[in-house]
Amino acid sequence: MTTTRWWTVPGQPRAVLSWVRAHLPAGFTPDGSGSATFRGPTGALVESQGDVFALSPVPGVLPQRQLVVTAMPYRGQTALRTDAQVAWLPTRPASERIPSGVRAVTVTPVFGFSPDPRRDRLDHAFTITDPAKVARLVALADALTVYPPGVRSCPASFGGAMQLAFLDHPGGRVLARFSAQYGGCGVTTVSIGGKTQPALSTYTTSGPLFQDRVLAIAGVRWPHQPGAPADAGN
Repeated sequence: MTTTRWWTVPGQPRAVLSWVRAHLPAGFTPDGSGSATFRGPTGALVESQGDVFALSPVPGVLPQRQLVVTAMPYRGQTALRTDAQVAWLPTRPASERIPSGVRAVTVTPVFGFSPDPRRDRLDHAFTITDPAKVARLVALADALTVYPPGVRSCPASFGGAMQLAFLDHPGGRVLARFSAQYGGCGVTTVSIGGKTQPALSTYTTSGPLFQDRVLAIAGVRWPHQPGAPADAGN
């Protein structure tokens, strides 16, 4: 969500921005700055300057809270624009959480677009049946946040992923499937009871990737990250 306002204030843009920095509302901290040059209505070059200020995120609810302040010269004064930018994560309803009755979790690596048989041996899949570990994995999956909607530029992805099947017993019926992407924007696709659910983020509220948390709970170490180029290391 973005809300925008414009004002005309006395003074030059640099001085106005300096005043704003010195009078920030409680809780805001500097989070970046920038400038841009464009041609105004008369054809003359106009420079705009801006500062970004941030409030601390609210984990699992508001991952981004920013105030963008932009200043530019206007008829001997300064045109001042502010943008309040807030990203909101909706709460996952019960229908989008893993059903009760999970007794085993099978974890399988997906090796991407160009697997190397000499390096990507398909013998690293494993199944967890320990009740305490299964419960932790279910809780971890249910704690993931909804992937933020909108258009964004993502890093490269080579197709690697971690797939999880939540089973009612080892080798039994699949109650839910997760596929957590390595690389890209960190998207986890979800299917519960055979029905596709909204995508989730692989980034947990505590910091580590969902996949890394899964391996840590299981006590398993994969030799390398699935889908990573051979020269990327692990």
